[in-house]
Amino acid sequence: MQALCRIPEAATVQEVWDLLTRMLAGFGFERVNYGYTRFRSGPSIGDPDDVLFLSTHALDRVRAFHESGVYLRSADYRWVRENVGACPWDWVWKERAAGRLSAEECRTLEEMGTGRGRAGYTISFPEGAPRSKGAMGLAAGPDVTQAQCDVLWEVSGTRIMALAHAAHARLTHLPVPSARAALTVRQRELLEWIADGKTLQDIGVITGRSVSAIEKTLRRAREALMVETTAQAVAKAAFLNQIFVRGCFEAE
Repeated sequence: MQALCRIPEAATVQEVWDLLTRMLAGFGFERVNYGYTRFRSGPSIGDPDDVLFLSTHALDRVRAFHESGVYLRSADYRWVRENVGACPWDWVWKERAAGRLSAEECRTLEEMGTGRGRAGYTISFPEGAPRSKGAMGLAAGPDVTQAQCDVLWEVSGTRIMALAHAAHARLTHLPVPSARAALTVRQRELLEWIADGKTLQDIGVITGRSVSAIEKTLRRAREALMVETTAQAVAKAAFLNQIFVRGCFEAE
């Protein structure tokens, strides 16, 4: 419980992740994946570069999997989109045996089958906004059966869910670590003034900088965030928790 209380106090994504994975390992889940997007469109999670991916696996493999788009056709991902809560990993096989998977989902299951040998659970989090979605995958050890994992969940599932929800809530309020979208201190400051309703002339008076210098900084902020307008930059920076928060990832 003491460790659980430390999660809301964590100052960075990495600190939350370290606390979470260490506590989950204590329950027997030695591999953990987490993903969160605020840019979902239909079944897509949006640009993978704007998604927060965390994993105890090789992160490049996790990103490559999502960039491939294979997950879009899987029954597991359909379950995540349509449900909130926890789902055992043998659910998909039971659904297939019952004839409740589509032909495409069956083909995708075969395509992904070689990497599905472990027991575990998937957690789908409630949507905090219309285009947001978060999910977590918990993998037990290689010698643990799904039946054994289910017994563990029966005993400790409530505590595990409380831990996962606490971590998810904290992660969604921390700056998303993104080399592409990281803003400098000055870029963040100007976007915050724009969000406050200040004009370029107002900002010039406040900061003592020329309008041309302000425009140049805002242009670079738009480029970093890969958007067309300053209004879009403010919105995206807010979505990524890059403005009006402490502990931003600053690129000087």
